[in-house]
Amino acid sequence: MIKIYPVQQVGEKCDDYSVLINGQEAELNTARVSSIPFNRRWPGHQRQTDQTELVNFLSFATDEPVEITVKPKYPFYTADVRPHDFDGTVEIIPNVEIKIRMNKPQYFTVEPYGRNRALHVFADGIKEYGTEVNAKDVIYFGAGTHDAGIMELKSGQTVYIDEGAVVYATVKAFHAENIRIIGRGILDNSRNKEKILYEQNVENNSVAVNNEYRDNAVSLVCCKNVEIDGITIRDSLLYNIDVFSCENVNINAIKIIGSWRFNTDGVHFANCIDCSLKNSFVRTFDDSINVRGHANWEYDRWLDVIGKDYIFTCKNVKIENCIVWNDWGKCLQLGTETYGEEVAGVIFKNCKLIHVTPGGAMNAFLVDNAVIHDCCFRSIDIEFDANLPYSKIQKSDDDIYCYDGKFEANSYIVNFRTEKHLEYSLIKSEEELGYISDITVENVNIFAKQKPTFAFFGQNPKSCVKNITLKNIYWNGEKLFENYFLKHCEKNENVSDVKYKE
Repeated sequence: MIKIYPVQQVGEKCDDYSVLINGQEAELNTARVSSIPFNRRWPGHQRQTDQTELVNFLSFATDEPVEITVKPKYPFYTADVRPHDFDGTVEIIPNVEIKIRMNKPQYFTVEPYGRNRALHVFADGIKEYGTEVNAKDVIYFGAGTHDAGIMELKSGQTVYIDEGAVVYATVKAFHAENIRIIGRGILDNSRNKEKILYEQNVENNSVAVNNEYRDNAVSLVCCKNVEIDGITIRDSLLYNIDVFSCENVNINAIKIIGSWRFNTDGVHFANCIDCSLKNSFVRTFDDSINVRGHANWEYDRWLDVIGKDYIFTCKNVKIENCIVWNDWGKCLQLGTETYGEEVAGVIFKNCKLIHVTPGGAMNAFLVDNAVIHDCCFRSIDIEFDANLPYSKIQKSDDDIYCYDGKFEANSYIVNFRTEKHLEYSLIKSEEELGYISDITVENVNIFAKQKPTFAFFGQNPKSCVKNITLKNIYWNGEKLFENYFLKHCEKNENVSDVKYKE
């Protein structure tokens, strides 16, 4: 059985490909993404669109093998299909077509032009949600476009975005239990209002980082027992999914695309217990998946709802079977914000990082009083671009990103550090900083011509990095040994017991 989802063509349209599924023409969706790793502090206005590009994505469901014929509309000579262990076969006929046999439902990209102008394929498994669309507590959106604005969910409610639906909205829930956001349609956040307090080129507007008001696509605050399943999130104004002080939030089979704006992070779990993100595709301009601790100062506009009764720890969070494409910042991260008691028991497992930037692949960044401990990164595949450009900071509106296409940058595979940070730290002195301890990184496959590097830095003897275990690290199929780590590891005197097991 194959179900090709209906497409609602709204606004700008990308026309880079035509696609056949088992000989049947399939219409493609469009999203805007970042085209260059060029970021800046919030300047009081949104990012320039000449730093972005339009791309196509294909959405359907199947429970059987599928033949996909991709016909790029511009000359091409070869193509990559990522992740590298895509389950299927690929036949490339230069300047004609790319024939793909997909053995099972999966998410992947087809890249005849390198990192730019990729086709994103989201092939879901067949699923019936068993939800009565006319039930009292179900907010149902069928095929078509819908302007829903700000949706605030109450306990027991379900938002059902069916295949072929595009819902322009931001979804919020505060102190709600037993809620669901489900379906195979698109949640698009781009029509929600963005309040710009400082216009472009206003005098003395160099560090206007707090002078904006934008909503995340999905915001959950002090909620319990939440399911998010199947949806595609496109063009968020801020974070795609922000989960704060919640318990038992389980996110599955989501697709995030169209993150080109400033601060468009992927999924954040802050001060959460027993939560998960699984079987998903996340492409973001900024940090992709973060697990962290936070104070509620960021949530001041919600204090009349949540009061001061919120979780002060973050533990038992699982990130599994996710594909990540990162266009600027960090792929998998513990931190940066780490205010609270601890960030513990976090597992990143079976994740494929198909595009990374020099910001780092696996990170632990502690800037406050919490302790990051007893976490692991396990069975992670990392694919580097053949030519990896530097992530650069834009200093003014007239500043232009320059890159000549040659190999430039390395990226840290592992980057763990503690630091008293001028912007992000809430503590008053570095003596209050927590530490990083008992982290395992194992079964990592790196595919790159660049040499893998590793970094560990502690702020002081108390705020240190210690008891780190790395084992079974492979570079282009060759196992790395201890002498390699000793040569390509950066660390300072506040780091101890970093062990390389062969």
